[in-house]
Amino acid sequence: MKRTLVFVACIGLISCSGQSARESGETASRESTILWQTPETLVVAQTPAEPLLDVAVELLDPGVSPEDSTPGAAVRRLESQLLAGDLRQTLIRSNQWGVVRIVPEASALTPVSIRARILESNGRDLVLDVLVEDALGVVWFEQTIAYRQSLDESGARGFQGVFNALGNRLLEAWQARSVERQRALIEATAITYAQELVPDMFSGMIQRSEQGWELVRLPAGDDPMLERIDRVRHQEYLFCDTIDEQFTELAGRVRPTYGLWREATLEQMEWLDRYEQRAAARSVKAADSDFSRMQAEYAAYRSYRIQEQALFDLAEAFDGESQPTVMRTQDQVFKLEGTLEAQYETWRRLLRDIYMIEQGS
Repeated sequence: MKRTLVFVACIGLISCSGQSARESGETASRESTILWQTPETLVVAQTPAEPLLDVAVELLDPGVSPEDSTPGAAVRRLESQLLAGDLRQTLIRSNQWGVVRIVPEASALTPVSIRARILESNGRDLVLDVLVEDALGVVWFEQTIAYRQSLDESGARGFQGVFNALGNRLLEAWQARSVERQRALIEATAITYAQELVPDMFSGMIQRSEQGWELVRLPAGDDPMLERIDRVRHQEYLFCDTIDEQFTELAGRVRPTYGLWREATLEQMEWLDRYEQRAAARSVKAADSDFSRMQAEYAAYRSYRIQEQALFDLAEAFDGESQPTVMRTQDQVFKLEGTLEAQYETWRRLLRDIYMIEQGS
């Protein structure tokens, strides 16, 4: 994979009063060397190959403190959900996988999960720390991936380059395993899920060592306990599907505003880059300094107004996103409240309680 080494100097935005924006403190002015991802085409299959691998995309770690109540932090938290949805859609579009779900956190519900933390996201640059790990605890790959968008990219497809690269890397890691090993992982994941419910009943089926793991034996196909476990797992799938519907609705409401914010930020950052390059080369003449300053102030003002409204809308949408989730079993209705992580944890605990009651424990 071809990459380009770029030396990046992060600069602050110019405000309407002419002051440099310093909301990010020293972080905004630090210099770092980053390997920027060269845009690549997503590998799309005409027909997905067996066995089909289900994939979990965890909600991205926004990289900001939960206690941070600033508009910028609220936008970053919202963006972590939007980007997780973009990655999910990319994997679905590749036609290489089974079911791709967004989950609050990884578990043995899915054979492999993608976890990412946002290191930088400013409308032009996206830098992620990515970890892909399977349900048996084996790390497939771990890397920092970065993508820089430019105004001359046709279609303005946002950070699609990041998601194409991740989808292709995941496919390479999956195809590097033999079909036998692929099937073993899927079967071992089901056993691992069952072990979380009833450890004693399914112990000894997977042998683990420093060299990895081996599937020793499978449970009997007619074991009635498997049917109950499958029912619990189906209810957990339903929670993820319900949350996905909420994400889809949220994205539909906020994505246009989010797009305007990113577009305005990208335009201003590229203009500032060109201006500083001319200034560094001493090519800025006295005659055009006033005009340049007017351009800078106008760009800053336009970006400021759009970002101000975008930040407000996105923060408001984020606050409304953590709505209660209503889940139903055969004879009960549950209302889950709190953060998505708290709702997911509560639902999983309730499902295990229901399972134990059915078992007579």
